[in-house]
Amino acid sequence: MDPTTLFSYERHVDSRSLNGRTLLVTLGAYSDAGEAQRLIDDELLNSLSSRVVGRLDMDQVYDYAGRRPEVTLELDHFVDYEKPEILLHEVTDLAGETFFLLTGPEPSFQWERVAGALQIVVEQLGIEKVLLLQGFPAPVPHTRELPVTRYAGDPDSIQVRRPMPGMFRLRAPFTALLTMRLAEGGHDVVGLTVHVPQYLHEMAYPDAALALLSAVAEEHGPQLPLRELESQATTVREAVQAQIDAQPPLQEMVAGLEQRFDRMITSGAGAEVPTAEDIAAEVQEYLASFEHDDPQHPDAGENTSREQGPPDSPDEDLGPTDRPADDA
Repeated sequence: MDPTTLFSYERHVDSRSLNGRTLLVTLGAYSDAGEAQRLIDDELLNSLSSRVVGRLDMDQVYDYAGRRPEVTLELDHFVDYEKPEILLHEVTDLAGETFFLLTGPEPSFQWERVAGALQIVVEQLGIEKVLLLQGFPAPVPHTRELPVTRYAGDPDSIQVRRPMPGMFRLRAPFTALLTMRLAEGGHDVVGLTVHVPQYLHEMAYPDAALALLSAVAEEHGPQLPLRELESQATTVREAVQAQIDAQPPLQEMVAGLEQRFDRMITSGAGAEVPTAEDIAAEVQEYLASFEHDDPQHPDAGENTSREQGPPDSPDEDLGPTDRPADDA
């Protein structure tokens, strides 16, 4: 089907008047670990001048029955229907430069057509660089700087080289296909994935959003605000640390993650540095654990990751059962 009919500009917008060097993409993927994408969307759209300039036809690409939107029943009538939308925003950064932000859930259907439609938008608007932002739950401690893995259609376009340590087969998010199709069209596209502590990935974790925005700056993206996120991050860090300090089992868990993380990042004092093969094997094992948590996977158990996972907010108790699996 024709991809040009899938995306439309707002009625009041003349696409010929739009211009911006960079497109940031915060579309959903496996999960929004640490709610990094939501926090970034809130920070940029609430603190910078912006307007919606276009949207995708959601009735063609979204699975409403599979991912039912929420609605409120107020006594005898419905209100506050949360309409799923994939929107293109025009945003002005701190330096007064215009960039674009694509927000919304991961499309359920017609991935190739959606990728084709977005490539047309990139070409129409003269976008020079596309940066895709997302979070990933990983066996890292909250007491260390969160790693941000980089990938790209053309690896030479990455400014800071921090690739995954090996080759992996995994279930593809839409952003993986979008990266490939944009690169095939000759466009500069770089993906940024922050590693969020596994025991905190289901709560809002501003440090994850801050790590991604710092990576955007490293990749020569727009100048973005950090002050509000930094204030939120301080509050969350203090709340998390207070709960961990009160529970020795959690202190042991974090200490173990710190030791493993330090061995991977630095040589340490007399510590043996793991080889790339060692690191790849460990990450591969961790990625494989997601398939067993998938309710549709034949080996999946009755319990979901949310039932066994971390709290939804830093004020809830981080009990011993919230320790990550041994293979993490």
